[in-house]
Amino acid sequence: MGIREQARVETNARILTAAREQIAEHGGVGLSMRAVAREAGLVSSAIYRYYETREALLTAMILESYGHLAESLAGVRARRADRRWRSLAGAFRTWARANPHEFQLIYGTPIPGYVAPPETVPAAAAVAAPFLDCVGERVVDGYASHTLERQLASPADEFGVTPSALAAVLAELAALVGVVSLELAGHLVGTADPADRLFAALVERQIRTLGLGD
Repeated sequence: MGIREQARVETNARILTAAREQIAEHGGVGLSMRAVAREAGLVSSAIYRYYETREALLTAMILESYGHLAESLAGVRARRADRRWRSLAGAFRTWARANPHEFQLIYGTPIPGYVAPPETVPAAAAVAAPFLDCVGERVVDGYASHTLERQLASPADEFGVTPSALAAVLAELAALVGVVSLELAGHLVGTADPADRLFAALVERQIRTLGLGD
């Protein structure tokens, strides 16, 4: 890598760091290109040589966050499907608790005016993939309907799973996101806080629902 390219990479890293700090303080709605440029040590016009719009910067941050989460899940090596799901769920929660602002960026309240572009879909799929690998070609009871099969046949084929498996995993990922979101927002205080036992119970129920302990 040449000196100029190295400088560009380093500047881009400063921009993303500054943008994350601003979102942590003000939320996605308060993201300002001018403020990010200032924090990154750039004149306000220079940031547009890296990101033409605020939406492009948000997309870069979302892609990076999905990548960080996928990397944390890639470290799970358990062979048995039930143990792998349990470890993946634990890694998901651990990453979210360590990186709450990144978690909120990809799973939190939608940012008004921002529509995620198609390139975010493969990044999200990379997070779902290891969970889907646990289920494989199983037919999951309760999700084997003709309606779901028609809707999910194509993406299920791409992942190499049955439509019912894809539907079930999507539902269970939504449950994981939901419990972790409640935990991070403090909504479990006074009831299931700390959330360790609630989360563990959810994961064990998921393993039974998906038939991973068979």
